[in-house]
Amino acid sequence: MITRILTIVSMAALACQAQVPQRIKWACLGNSLTAGYPQANLTYVNGTTRLSGLIGYQDTIRNFGVSSSTLLKKGDVPYWTRTISGTNVFAAVFAFKPDIISIELGTNDTKSQNWQYNSEFVADLTAMVDTLTNNISPAPQIWLMLPPPIYTNTYGINDSIMTNGVIPKIQQVAAAKRLKMLDANTRMRAIATSSPTTYYSDGVHFTARGSDSLSAILYRSFISQVTRVACIGNSITAGSTLTNAAQTAYPIRLNMLLGRNYYVKNEGLSGAYMQKAGRSPYWTTAQFRDVFNFKPNLITIALGTNDARRTQWNAARYKTDYRTMIDTLSNTISPKPQIVMLKPMPAWMANSSLNSSVATQNGMAWGYDNGIAGNGINDTLIVDSTIPAVTQVASEKGLPTIDLYAPMLMGQPYVYNVTPSWVPDGVHPRELGHDTLAHVVYRGLLTVTGISGRNTFRAANPAKTRLVPMLFSGTPNGSTRLYSLDGKSVPLVGQKIGAGIYLEKAVERRQP
Repeated sequence: MITRILTIVSMAALACQAQVPQRIKWACLGNSLTAGYPQANLTYVNGTTRLSGLIGYQDTIRNFGVSSSTLLKKGDVPYWTRTISGTNVFAAVFAFKPDIISIELGTNDTKSQNWQYNSEFVADLTAMVDTLTNNISPAPQIWLMLPPPIYTNTYGINDSIMTNGVIPKIQQVAAAKRLKMLDANTRMRAIATSSPTTYYSDGVHFTARGSDSLSAILYRSFISQVTRVACIGNSITAGSTLTNAAQTAYPIRLNMLLGRNYYVKNEGLSGAYMQKAGRSPYWTTAQFRDVFNFKPNLITIALGTNDARRTQWNAARYKTDYRTMIDTLSNTISPKPQIVMLKPMPAWMANSSLNSSVATQNGMAWGYDNGIAGNGINDTLIVDSTIPAVTQVASEKGLPTIDLYAPMLMGQPYVYNVTPSWVPDGVHPRELGHDTLAHVVYRGLLTVTGISGRNTFRAANPAKTRLVPMLFSGTPNGSTRLYSLDGKSVPLVGQKIGAGIYLEKAVERRQP
C-alpha cells in the first residue's frame, strides 16, 4: 500500500516536487521600431502600456530589435549579421528558445540602395523563417508583421514601396509557409494619416502615443487569432493574496499549460458574489464588462465561495442569478462562447488573527466574516448547498463542470479546523495551491471540452479516468499509478521519491 502523508508537508518540500508550468516566451525581432528610437522606451515591445504589459508576458517577452536592420541579406545593414550585447542576434534568439517569434523587418529595405535587391526578399524571408524553426526545438510559432505605414521623412524610407512591394512579399511568404500575420499597417494608417505628427516623431519612428497605439493594435491582432479564455471568479481566481498574482495566479498558469495558441485572461475580483443581492455582486464590476469586450471563446465561472456565508446564502437566488449570467454571456457574446462551471474548493477554519474574524472555537473561525461573528465563508454551506446548486444549474443548462473541491483536498481527509499550509487563511491558496488549481482546471478542460494544450499527455480514457492531487512520500508500488503534476509518469515502481504533490487516479469518495 502507498503510505499517505496525513500531516502537513512543508511548503519547501512541496515546492521542490511541484512541476511548475513553463512561461510562454516571445522573441520580437526587428529594426529600430522594435528596438525603440530615439529612446529605448519608445519601443512597442516592453512596458506596462506596451505589448508585454497588455499581454502579460512582461518577464518573458524579449526585445531583439536592432536599429537600421534590413531583411535583405544584401541590404546595407542586414539583420543577419547584427549583434546584441556582443552576441550574434540569431545565436541570442536560439539561446532564448522562444515559443513565439514575431518578425518586424522591411521598413529599411524600402530605401533605394536596398530595394534594388527586392527580387531576393521572398527568398531571404523564407530563409529567415527556416533558420529560426530549424534551430530551435521545439520549433517556435512564427508571426510575420506587416510593417507600419511611413510618412514624410529624411531617411529615404518609401511608403509606396512598403505598400506595393514589401507587404505583398511578406503576405506571399506567410501564405506559402502558413504563418500568422500581425497587421501593424492597416489600423495604424487609419488612425495616423489625419495627424501623423501625433503618432510619429519623424515620419518613421513613433512618439509615446504612437508606440502605445501600435502596441494596442498588435495586441488586438494577436488575441483575435488565438483561442481566448476568460476566467471569471473572486479573490481566489484573482490571486489577491499572492505576492505577484499577475505571474502566479492560476489563470496565468493555466495559460502556460494550454500554450501559445491560447490567451487566458484573469477576470477575477476580490470579494465578488454570484448573487446580485450580495455585498459585492460580480455583475456591476469592470471585470464583468471586460469579459464582453474580450469576446472569449471559452469562459470558466468560479463564483460561490463568498456567497457561502450564513447570512448571505439564498439557494433560489443564487441559482436564478447563475442561470441569468449564463444566458447573458451566451446571448451577448458572438460567436457564442463555451461555458464551464467550476465547483468551489474547500474552506477551512483559520486562526482568527489571520483574517480578523471572531473566534468561534478553540481560537479558530470561518474566514472573512465581515465583522459578523460566525458569518465567515463556511465549508458546510459549500458542500451542502453551493456545490449542489452549481450541479443543478449545470444540468439544466447542459453545461460541463469541473470539481475543485475533491482535488484540492490533496488526498487528505477534510478536518474543518486543521488548515493546510498551502491555504493558511482557510480560503486563499498560496502559489503551490494556484499551481495545483491550474493543473486541475487544465485537466478538466481536456476532459469536458475539445481543447488541447501543449502538454501532450492525456489519460488513456479521459472520460472515465480522473487524476487528482495527493500528498505522497515513499516508494510507489505496482497497484497505484502516480504522475508528476506535468502529467509525466514518475520514477519506476520500487524507486523512492521525495515528499510532494503528485497525481493519482481518483478514488470516488463522498464529500465530507
